[in-house]
Amino acid sequence: MVDPVDKAVVKTSAGNAVIVDAYAMARQGQQASGEVALVRLARFMEGLPEQAAGEAGLARWAAAGEIGKGTGKTGGVIAGQPLLRLHIKANPVLICQRCNAPFVYPVDATAVLQLVESEDDLDDELADLQDAQEAGLDFAADVPEKVVGSHRFDLLAQIEDELILSIPYVPRHEVCPESSVQAAGKKAASDDASQASEVKRPSPFAVLEQLKRKN
Repeated sequence: MVDPVDKAVVKTSAGNAVIVDAYAMARQGQQASGEVALVRLARFMEGLPEQAAGEAGLARWAAAGEIGKGTGKTGGVIAGQPLLRLHIKANPVLICQRCNAPFVYPVDATAVLQLVESEDDLDDELADLQDAQEAGLDFAADVPEKVVGSHRFDLLAQIEDELILSIPYVPRHEVCPESSVQAAGKKAASDDASQASEVKRPSPFAVLEQLKRKN
């Protein structure tokens, strides 16, 4: 579902795609917003457990176009450049890698994208990194991420990318529920006991050999 401020900017909104004229959004300072069920984002859902139904399982997003003015920390890096500013909020369900229990991981992410003409322009990101380091900037926070712009730009695919980047590589509770930790500890102890039992159990062939010697 998409609620654009200027419907002329959104060319298509169907299925799992929201196609916009990214350059027109930036040039005209237009905005769009919407929501999408997490289960519809196939790449994001890969490896994740079942998500909540209804409102809890939605990702809400807003996108605003602008032209960089070269103000603030970024200086000349974005002066005059077409930008898209994304804001995404969601509450995906992840699996804790410490206690193996599901938990809700709140996402409230903002990303600034600088639109470039071709993939060759993406190579300039290394130069931007060096400039940012020389200026004492935090590259991730102060320098926009470069993406190839288009007059038919899939905004929803970019939102899915940002959601994927917002999920920790090793998701874990800040503090695991005690019951889950105890269950994990009992399972580990049981596995250790089983392995120890297997190690101590004598081989049937060794027992047979001993009987033969006695006879």
